[in-house]
Amino acid sequence: MSEKLLKDLFFKEYYFSDFYFFNVGYEKCQSSHRFGPSLRDNYIVHFVISGKGRYTVNDTTHYLGAGDFFLIRPNELVDYEADAQDPWEYYWIGFSGTKVKEILHTNGIGAKDYIGQVGAQKELQEKFERFMQSDFFDDSQKLANQAHFCDIFSSFKIPGENRGMGVHVSRTKKYSEAFLLYVENNYYREDLTIEEIAKSMYLHPAYFSQVIKEELGLTALKYLNLYRMNKASQLLKTTELSVEQIASAVGYQNRHSFTRAFKNRFQSSPTRYKLEK
Repeated sequence: MSEKLLKDLFFKEYYFSDFYFFNVGYEKCQSSHRFGPSLRDNYIVHFVISGKGRYTVNDTTHYLGAGDFFLIRPNELVDYEADAQDPWEYYWIGFSGTKVKEILHTNGIGAKDYIGQVGAQKELQEKFERFMQSDFFDDSQKLANQAHFCDIFSSFKIPGENRGMGVHVSRTKKYSEAFLLYVENNYYREDLTIEEIAKSMYLHPAYFSQVIKEELGLTALKYLNLYRMNKASQLLKTTELSVEQIASAVGYQNRHSFTRAFKNRFQSSPTRYKLEK
């Protein structure tokens, strides 16, 4: 991109709302080139690839160089200027969305954080160069472009514990929610085991079982069986499938074991339960 002094692309976003980009740009600034003091309407992150400059926000001035990034937030007074002798060159992305604060938080960027450094400058620069060759008006490239945006944005981190406003979800809560999704999408498999589910989360089965018991109030195996029986009940009442077919549909190849489990849950055999629907 070094042969061009400025490239600034804008496009309307119609598909994403939680987190999206609407502007991508590059500039090799002239000596002492300045923006501001002024307010911006959206978030913008600049990535400096060469040269130097200053960024002033909330009456605090930061002097930045290659490998640094600086964040502009909506409706905050900012002023930034290229160095007179060694003016900076940078890329930027304008972005918005209903979950921006939460996503910044996951990258360690709190409400009072405005600057940082990228870990792999050359790699990120190459990603920007490829990104800016994309056709942002081609809907068939929409998902790929969004993926590239998220990949680039993942480089803008501040090491250490997350700070500021964000969604605080405990690790055990995440495990239990993942367990519920795993069961919902695999309950019909006869070979499904609690050990398999624990392994998918890189957990020891004993610890996994403890976490699920604490979060849900019942063991993982009991929840799985309960989920299967509730699905079987639904199928018995709403379809014309045979008991054998329903047993297979909820992970039982043996009708007798299915009938026994169903009776324990509903105090009725599947056949009687079906006739009473």
